[in-house]
Amino acid sequence: MAACAWFCLWVIAYYFINDPELAILLFPFSLRLGMTLHTRPSYWPAIYIAEWGLTIALALLLDEPQWLTVLIASALSIPITWFAKRYYYGDQNRHLLIMASVIMITALINIAVVGSHVPSIYMVWLVSITGGLMLVPMCYLVWNYLFQNKWAPLSSHLINTAVEFKIRHIALYSLLLVASILIQTSLPDELRRFAPFCMAIPIILLAVRYGWQGALLATLFNSVALIAAHSGVSKLEITDLLLSLSAQTITGILLGLAVQKQKDLNQKLRNELSRNQNLSRQLITAEESVRRDIARELHDEIGQNITAIRTQASIIKRIDAAEMSVRCADTIETLSLNVYDTTKRLLTKLRPKMLDDLDLKESVEQLIREMEFSDHGVDIQLNWQGDYSCLSDTLKVTIFRLCQESLNNAYKYAQASEIRIELTLDEQVSLFITDNGIGFKTQDLMNGMGVRGMQERVQALGGKMAINSNTSIPGTQISIALPKM
Repeated sequence: MAACAWFCLWVIAYYFINDPELAILLFPFSLRLGMTLHTRPSYWPAIYIAEWGLTIALALLLDEPQWLTVLIASALSIPITWFAKRYYYGDQNRHLLIMASVIMITALINIAVVGSHVPSIYMVWLVSITGGLMLVPMCYLVWNYLFQNKWAPLSSHLINTAVEFKIRHIALYSLLLVASILIQTSLPDELRRFAPFCMAIPIILLAVRYGWQGALLATLFNSVALIAAHSGVSKLEITDLLLSLSAQTITGILLGLAVQKQKDLNQKLRNELSRNQNLSRQLITAEESVRRDIARELHDEIGQNITAIRTQASIIKRIDAAEMSVRCADTIETLSLNVYDTTKRLLTKLRPKMLDDLDLKESVEQLIREMEFSDHGVDIQLNWQGDYSCLSDTLKVTIFRLCQESLNNAYKYAQASEIRIELTLDEQVSLFITDNGIGFKTQDLMNGMGVRGMQERVQALGGKMAINSNTSIPGTQISIALPKM
């Protein structure tokens, strides 16, 4: 397969530039570079043997012994590709940067090795750069589509589903290819200079529609049209065409990347907008839930206690027995304490009162004392670093609530004997809460309102929260990062 593709591209390149040696540097070298950069090294021997065998065969057939320098240039590219392969990972910008670097380095190698016996070193550099810009990104496009996308497994559901063959994409590509060729071949001589401007239309159209992949396909169509319409021309016109191919390829890739980046930003914006809408709905739901709880508490607890107090007070008014008066007074005192406790609980639910009287660390320490961890043999360690007094009130309340919910979960469910809370303030607020409890299953993470409420609080402030816990390894680790406010 590598040999057939290499030879076909050499024939096309020779048809275009009318120089058999430079034709090797134009498309075949670029194909080999793209294939080796996107395949495992175990396939490299077959690719290089195919290239070297065809190069030797053509040199013998055309009686060109100086073509041995082409073999040297091919061999010298092996360590360059090997080194680039080690760092060929990450996002598409990193891939394109590595591809551009490899193309430039191999072009310089071609100049150094092959340029000694060719009429123009500039042509060696130009054909190496042009071929690399055209074919190496195309190899990346195929590799990205085949191996970087998530493919659905072939299941019985997919087998039984009717296949819908959408031809609009193929029809659009074919129409643009035919239009590009017609523009190059059918325009009168006085309008031929405007052909390059017309060929920018498919690049822009496909870039807007499909991003950088579409722009790359459009540059390929334009290149096919240019090669098909400009064979057998002078060296000067070939140079102009090579420059045109390189310029339009670079323009197409950069334009496609810009459009793709804009699409990605728009998608992120839509996702954030959707998330904000969900958070707003959850905020309204939570607000109504708190109001409903407070109304129920006021009606059931405080309302009934006040009614009982009034009843006891009316009894005292109607009787003169001292014993009954004392008993009623005790009942009134108990009911008053119930009203006080209920009111205090409601106020704490609305706003932690201790945050108004104490600083953040002292408030958490007071919370720990109120939950009576020491009486149950639970060791609590606080490790706070940084000036947390400069934090905003919203951030203080959020950190307090996160600590409160985490301690409450550890107290009720974790059966932990050690709990550690670390707060670090540098460029952001980092909160780590760990315990040595029994843990929980990850699939049960969002079943409870407590953990879900913690995540909603963190997301509302633009932070991130990660929980690591399972039942096989004891302990739970909660990591929270919040931006300073």
